[in-house]
Amino acid sequence: MDYHNHNHRQATKQPEEATDLFSAAIAFLGINLLWIFFAIWVLFGMVPVLLLALFLNHMIDRIEARMLESES
Repeated sequence: MDYHNHNHRQATKQPEEATDLFSAAIAFLGINLLWIFFAIWVLFGMVPVLLLALFLNHMIDRIEARMLESES
């Protein structure tokens, strides 16, 4: 069997379509955020969880505003 010819054919094969990892990353971020919120809730109560959620929402809104500003 000609291994060199076989490897050359594999190297010239067209690459497959790239996997979209954005949705998987967002899903894992949501899962991690849930257990972090739960751990903070167990340790400190609901008020720090709500404050953290408000802070994260504020930061996401700032990022969105900056992205929209840079596009226009």
